[in-house]
Amino acid sequence: MHGRRTQKAAVSWTLMYCQAIRNTGQIEQRRGLSELYKRMTKPQPEDAKDKDVAKDKAAVKDKEAVKDMPQLSISSIPKPKIRVPRIDPNTMARAQAPKELPKDPKLLADEYIADLHSANWGGEETWVRFSRLPQKSHAFLRDIDINCTLANIRGTERALSRRGRSTPTSNTLSRMLEVFEAAKLANIVPDRYTYQELIAINVDLLNFNYAHDWLEKMVVQGIKPTIRPYRTILKGYSTVSSELDSARRLWHEIKTKIAAGLIAGEKSDEVATTVDLLTYTSYVAAESKAGNFALVVGVLEEMDQAGIKPDITLRNTVLDGLVRHKGLDAGLQEAELMEQSGYELNGYSYTTLLNATIKEQRDEEIHKLLEAAAAKNIVPPAYLMQKLTIDPFDVLSIMAKLEASHKVRLYNVLIESAMRGNDFTQVLQLIDHLKQNNVPANVVTYTLLFDALNKAGRLDQAKSMFTKVFSSGELTPDAHIYSIMIDACGRHGDVKTMFWFKNEMQRQGLAVSEPVYNSILSALSQWRNGNLQAVMVTASEMERVKPTVKPTCRTFSAIFAAFATQAQRRRLGLGELEFLQTWYAMATDKYYVAKDSYYYFMAVNAFVCAQSLPDAMTAFSDMVRSHKVSHVSGRFMKNPVRMLDLIKLAIEHQEYGAALEIWNNWQRLRLPPISKAVELALFACDQMGQPTVAINIIRGLLSMDEDVYCPQFVDESVLALYIAMMTKHSMLDAIMPVVHLWTTAMTAECGSEPVLSESTVAKTVAMLRGNSHPGAAAIANELLTHVDAHFPDATPV
Repeated sequence: MHGRRTQKAAVSWTLMYCQAIRNTGQIEQRRGLSELYKRMTKPQPEDAKDKDVAKDKAAVKDKEAVKDMPQLSISSIPKPKIRVPRIDPNTMARAQAPKELPKDPKLLADEYIADLHSANWGGEETWVRFSRLPQKSHAFLRDIDINCTLANIRGTERALSRRGRSTPTSNTLSRMLEVFEAAKLANIVPDRYTYQELIAINVDLLNFNYAHDWLEKMVVQGIKPTIRPYRTILKGYSTVSSELDSARRLWHEIKTKIAAGLIAGEKSDEVATTVDLLTYTSYVAAESKAGNFALVVGVLEEMDQAGIKPDITLRNTVLDGLVRHKGLDAGLQEAELMEQSGYELNGYSYTTLLNATIKEQRDEEIHKLLEAAAAKNIVPPAYLMQKLTIDPFDVLSIMAKLEASHKVRLYNVLIESAMRGNDFTQVLQLIDHLKQNNVPANVVTYTLLFDALNKAGRLDQAKSMFTKVFSSGELTPDAHIYSIMIDACGRHGDVKTMFWFKNEMQRQGLAVSEPVYNSILSALSQWRNGNLQAVMVTASEMERVKPTVKPTCRTFSAIFAAFATQAQRRRLGLGELEFLQTWYAMATDKYYVAKDSYYYFMAVNAFVCAQSLPDAMTAFSDMVRSHKVSHVSGRFMKNPVRMLDLIKLAIEHQEYGAALEIWNNWQRLRLPPISKAVELALFACDQMGQPTVAINIIRGLLSMDEDVYCPQFVDESVLALYIAMMTKHSMLDAIMPVVHLWTTAMTAECGSEPVLSESTVAKTVAMLRGNSHPGAAAIANELLTHVDAHFPDATPV
């Protein structure tokens, strides 16, 4: 019966393979993927040598194959040797030039110290530069250099501008600990500032126990701490409601140690005699946040007895707590008491009260607070104005007492509030109202207007308004306005006008900043009709201008995107590929860029589109090593075809080990299951002569007790390919156990839904019966019996 069922389905070995991998698509290169699969179906010659792996694709013939390689597990496949692309004679001459002798460790340390204290390094750059210092150079560093390094990595305000700050992570802590250990090995004795940085980073990460450990280590070393590390921990406790008891214990510990003379003065070697204002504020914040106002009153009385007057920051902390726990009326009483005590309410005070009135929907109080704020020339922020239920033109009437110089600020805030709500019609109405009331608009007003027009997609109106406003010469556009217009033109594909604004900006003597260059490069990356010359010229200009504009992660991502776009349309020239390689290297070696997930995604994509496997694998390896790998996976999850293209590229270059390396990381990156990826991995195993690795791959995907369990990867096409591969390598005993495992897994996943087709079964059986191995026919019969029992609809007729 089985013979009758398979007579009509008899097909050749090669046709079965072509059918099994047809869904993978055709690779448009010198050797198509289907051709490589045909090579896979041919028996390997007996005289093939162990290391006979062809490196010139043009010289590879069907008689050459990889065989007799040692059997490895999927996790131990060595990283493949990837060919280095051909380089021009000039590059070869540079490569053959004598290597520069290593610099003296002291000279390297001196260079590091000079740059560390003069340059505005970010945390990423500081870490990379320090990690590249030879260990012998550490001995020439001082404790102040270690402290500055730690401060930069943590991202403190005194070491970094606020614009460059980033939220500390566990990776930040790990780096700081490595710096500390390196200093320790170099016999650099830590001082109180060293310990304060390590205490601060642990508080930032809410690791309060470790913060206390470092404080204890400072004391054990014989360093008398100032009140600052205690205050840092106390301030951290005040941000976490569940740590109130810890805050109280620390508060009493601080007072006890001050009384015992165990805390040093902040600015001298003298002993601290009293708790300072900032520490009082931190403790008051903890109690106010918990609503313990009786204790707060006691602390205020204690401060009065100590002769320490609370400042407006401390009183605003109490005000905020009262509003949160007791409502607006309690807050208004506290505000009145503050004014009676000689405190002048500031912007934070009014913002706190207005938030409460909006929450309680007390429109009458909102009117009173806005009038009071206007009398003091205080303009609430835009995010608060957006919450108001009052019409913005009524707000202008309520706050009419603002001085003339502050009225334009109110208009600007209302315009920004309208922009936040995407109400661009109201933006234009506010501009008209401003003109009707003869309030002179300033550059900020028009900056907001152009930004609103840009976001509303009204580029022509923005260009017309630009000419109308600035042609008279009464106002001069600043760099921010030019930046908005350049970005608007770029987003709308008006490249010619974009460059006109850039040239006009430079003609006015304004420096083109990094965000402007990024907008230009981003526009060029989406300009499908453009060429890469404009991208390369713009990027090179950033290095050439004075002062030099430092590229950021967004800069490099835009460059990679531009090259990927063009590489999909045509083959990159050698100069273009070299430019791309150079800029990828400069991101780490020259500019120490803190890379994000989009950077890695675009870098891999650019090199894959450029058909440069060595560079694509370098970017891929860097991505896998990155601590941001979880964020990177999100990018590839949205577009897993990019990773599939990388595996195809590796197979086209016959770098099968590279293909398996990519596969090994597929699930680590948590990419969605794609059967084509498994098919390519199996093909790579075959070409490397590693059928055991293929078995491990399939068993791992189908076994529930394995960490990589994911049966969705193994569809009927993958199963057919696996059976053909085992037949080819005379490993017939490995077929039916996997078939049983596959049946169990797919039944659990798909239930009663059919997962096996008649055509696949017929072709597989025909392939087995057409094989000369003596046990192949028996496996074919066993397979048909299994199909009859579990998938009767797939039994060939």
